Amino acid sequence: MIFDPISKTILDQIVKASDGERIAEAERMKASTYWTMCPACGKKVTKRQILAEGCWSCGWQGTEEELELAKAKRASGGETRPADEASYKTKCPQCGRLVITKELGEKGCYICGWKG
Repeated sequence: MIFDPISKTILDQIVKASDGERIAEAERMKASTYWTMCPACGKKVTKRQILAEGCWSCGWQGTEEELELAKAKRASGGETRPADEASYKTKCPQCGRLVITKELGEKGCYICGWKG
């Protein structure tokens, strides 16, 4: 695609603004004592809920010490999920929609028909 200079400038500003919003959200998450990330699946959950009932997405249950350890590993760039453990849903490489990982591997994407 070829864009005129004005369109390119506008698109660059949109990208820059969305990147800034993602960075700001990540900073708010780091400082928050209300929200936390599930150590097993990486979803955003309330700290109180994950300690009382477990993760709403994957069912992980653990202690506050395990949450703090996982937070420290994420901050240092360490991997918190074992490499052989796949998440329940994965983005399709072709259309980018979330699909069930097992079905994507077995049958392909039910939305766009991609087969890997």
